[in-house]
Amino acid sequence: MVEDGARRWRDSTWFDVVVILSTIAAGTVVAGLLNDPGTGEPTADREYSYVFEPAPYPAQIPGCDVVEPPSDPERVNFATVGSGEYDNPKYPWFSMAKAAAMTQAAIDALPNSAELAFASPSQSLQFEPIADYDPSNFPQEGDADLFSGSTNARGSLVRDGHVGTVTVDVRAWDRPILPCVAGALDRRDTRPDGTVLDSLDTWYEINGVRTLERTVVAYHPDGTRIVATASDADNTDPKARTRHSGQIPLTLEELTAIATIPSLTVTAPVIPAVPLMPSCGADTDGNGPELTREKVARLDRALEARWATMPGNNDLALDRPIGSLRLTDFGKDNVCEVITVTSAAGEGRLDIAVVSGRSAPSPQDEYLNEINPDRITTTSPDGATVTRADYPANGGSAYFSITLPSTQQVIISTTPIGGSIVPMTLEQIEYLATAPELDLD
Repeated sequence: MVEDGARRWRDSTWFDVVVILSTIAAGTVVAGLLNDPGTGEPTADREYSYVFEPAPYPAQIPGCDVVEPPSDPERVNFATVGSGEYDNPKYPWFSMAKAAAMTQAAIDALPNSAELAFASPSQSLQFEPIADYDPSNFPQEGDADLFSGSTNARGSLVRDGHVGTVTVDVRAWDRPILPCVAGALDRRDTRPDGTVLDSLDTWYEINGVRTLERTVVAYHPDGTRIVATASDADNTDPKARTRHSGQIPLTLEELTAIATIPSLTVTAPVIPAVPLMPSCGADTDGNGPELTREKVARLDRALEARWATMPGNNDLALDRPIGSLRLTDFGKDNVCEVITVTSAAGEGRLDIAVVSGRSAPSPQDEYLNEINPDRITTTSPDGATVTRADYPANGGSAYFSITLPSTQQVIISTTPIGGSIVPMTLEQIEYLATAPELDLD
């Protein structure tokens, strides 16, 4: 389970809800349990107890003329399935190109002493499609709007040997600025341009496990709300429970710098950036040898060197370097990339995946064996198993996989884009996949 922090708003009043995001049932969000906001005493049921830092009242908060008492806790249960699409007409300010520009801006704003951990794109500060929840899943009219409409980016940071998590949430905001509520902010600052900044340094506990957390909320004059949060939660191992380093990787000043990035606002023009990589992956149980940053760099160099000598490469244009492998969300034993390949002949999608610790044919190979009588599977004298499949009638789609004696598998496939003709051949993807340097053994 990954603690996704506390969401504390309902229209013009505050309420406390902790949202637990399950990485096992992807896309499912379940509301957790709450404590009394004044005393910090937990509310618990069969599974979870959740405790906020106590919020004494009456209270004075710098920058606030009036401070309201903490509201009574409320529980909201809701669910959503799937990640959605970037180009949602309900949110015309956002697009995949905008997400790419925002991702680059957020990464550039990190301090030099904080390193973004090697992880999948979804855990590397890449802004996701805007969440859009079904109103029927909420008990009161308007509840869905409070959770819908925002794009979120998450990443793990390493600083001074400690690991923590940073999240950035951006949405168009057409409501009044929320009132000052005891326990919801430590101070409020208003800049000369009208930007309002709320900051909070706090903690919360789930079943007695404490998470340290800092948050800066920025209300921009153009109608943007940006929430930048950092915590000591270490989620770098997809197979392990959340650990806590005891050190938050960003200061409030550094979070403020992120929350006030001009290009993150909803009215900012889109700055050209490397396009976001579409989702990709390979079926795996996640138990193979870890593919570290150094090993993946070797794989990238091997692909780049092989591409440089591949026959016909000069006729092909790529939307990103051929060596762009990234970890997936399914474990540290597999990496993948998706590249758009273009030539005068057409446009196609090139998928490359590498899996470590695989001694048998992959589920993709087995499925291909079931549905495609024309596929060819062979075993070479050195013990490598190869599967080839060619689909000329389907825009030139092709599939090639090789499982090496070192229990490493390389899978490369091509598919047409928009009814086009794939500009790469089966022979070319086989040439890429059989580069000797791709074997890390």
